[in-house]
Amino acid sequence: MKLGGIRTPSPPTCTPPGVQLLFDKSVIILVVSREILEGTVVDRNAAFIANRIDDIGYRVRTIQVVDRVEAEMAATLKWAIEQKPTFVLVTGGMGPNWDDNTRACLANAAGLELEENAKALEYVQNAYRRLFAKQVVSNPDMTDARRGMGKLPTGATCYENTVGTAPAVQLDHGPTTIFLLPGVPAEMQRFFTSHVMPVMAAAGPDTVRGERAVDYHGHDESSISRALADISAKHPKISLRTRVQGTMMARAIRIVLVAEMDDAVALNELLEQAEQDLRDRLGLEFDTPPTDAGRLGD
Repeated sequence: MKLGGIRTPSPPTCTPPGVQLLFDKSVIILVVSREILEGTVVDRNAAFIANRIDDIGYRVRTIQVVDRVEAEMAATLKWAIEQKPTFVLVTGGMGPNWDDNTRACLANAAGLELEENAKALEYVQNAYRRLFAKQVVSNPDMTDARRGMGKLPTGATCYENTVGTAPAVQLDHGPTTIFLLPGVPAEMQRFFTSHVMPVMAAAGPDTVRGERAVDYHGHDESSISRALADISAKHPKISLRTRVQGTMMARAIRIVLVAEMDDAVALNELLEQAEQDLRDRLGLEFDTPPTDAGRLGD
């Protein structure tokens, strides 16, 4: 499906009966940036977020870069909310410029009013007083542009930005929690670590996840495609991932088997059997696997 100049993924297909959906708590990441779309800036925020939330058991369903076009942003946010992920994480478009409209687009997408929030205004005022004291800005007064950062969708909460100026925003909307974070990496990372991660960890799946890695020393991924498909069909609770490593003449294909279950012992047995079956198909020796199933969040 295409919205304006951006392409949004189609709704996911239904999970076959009897097949467990891995990482049933999912996340959609949206990055608001014209500069990234033009290729003048490389995104660092999405990779930072995805790497950390994977460790606590969430599945990133999609990462999208969105232009600072209000209609496209609102449509993308509305689509993201309609997918009912556990979290929607948005970076960028939070500053005082005329096109920093992420807050307004979220209000539009969620069917809410955008209104001044006393706490957000206080946080913005504090930021400009701090910058004035450091002689970064010429005056600390609350102009219309600055007051715009103090507007939130109805019912949203905010967190003070002690590095920059724009407060972060949290909105609980049905089964989904949406976070709006600044696009400046230093500001985003501080907010994410201090405020977003604790919320996500508390709401995370109370399950055990484990993985096994098998290295196949070959040059041709297509030669093992049928074996991987057969193993996937035989072990539907296992997610298979492949990554090519090394140079053309010394290439290895790393195959990672990932599963998530309620019981650590059953998980270990499942992974061990799946790894044994995979190694048998590929003609590889079976190594004694480590006990690597750990409770998420520990």
